[in-house]
Amino acid sequence: MVGLHLCRRVVVVEPRVKVPLYLGVLLIGSVMCDFFPIPRTYLSRKDNVFNIYFVKVAWGWTLTTVGLFMAVSSWVYCCGDRALVKRHLSRLAVGTAAWFFTTNLFVVFEAYTSRCVVDKHGTREACLRAGQRWFGFDISGHAFLLIFCNLMIAEEARSFCGWERIGDLLRNEKYDDDSPLKELRVEQLNLLHDAYPRLTPFVRLLFVALTFLSLLWDLMLVCTVLYFHSMAQKILGGLIAIVEWFVLYRVWYTMTWSPGLPGQGLFKYRDVQKKKSQGSRN
Repeated sequence: MVGLHLCRRVVVVEPRVKVPLYLGVLLIGSVMCDFFPIPRTYLSRKDNVFNIYFVKVAWGWTLTTVGLFMAVSSWVYCCGDRALVKRHLSRLAVGTAAWFFTTNLFVVFEAYTSRCVVDKHGTREACLRAGQRWFGFDISGHAFLLIFCNLMIAEEARSFCGWERIGDLLRNEKYDDDSPLKELRVEQLNLLHDAYPRLTPFVRLLFVALTFLSLLWDLMLVCTVLYFHSMAQKILGGLIAIVEWFVLYRVWYTMTWSPGLPGQGLFKYRDVQKKKSQGSRN
């Protein structure tokens, strides 16, 4: 339980803290690199193992881990309602579309704003092959991807906050007249009684996996800030990631016709304890 509490402190950080922190890292880190020489390390090499096997396929790692966590956890708080589970999983498709469109837009933007010092070399490959320099504005895809992935992980992991409360609700369901479980049908309640204890170990394991993935993305973001791209390229990539996160999780997913927010199922479990404690004080 102590380990899970630490994982929550790492992953489920309020956006009002995390977003300024990311912007600060991008700005301050970039300024430091411009004025102070940063010693080259193994992580500054593009062929380091973390870059090749993780960052290059960061969206695949994030999609797989978050997708498994979403599928297992939503099956519990949606009481096996397949339509509702699929609705939650559709956030993966939306995120993938945002990632695919944005990263390809970066490629197009660079192509239209770049050139070789020697005009006869029209492509980046030909320019570099000839030993010339290629100039252009290459928006940092890594800054965008790593921040977007981590903000998505933080949002999706929120459904684990108050997870143990579901067990309390199940134990007290017969004696608590105000229990949110009273709104469930018998078959939904029976499925919840079966799914919660059976799937909770997997939910916890996947939450820990999300924690390690989040820490790795933060580490690789620092490496990107220290060793790659210019300040403007990194800040613009980060800002685009933050804007897309805000549009999805703070605007669209709050609307009734959207895929919905993480943790929205057939009953409330995350804010039940808070409301009860407030009621007892009154």
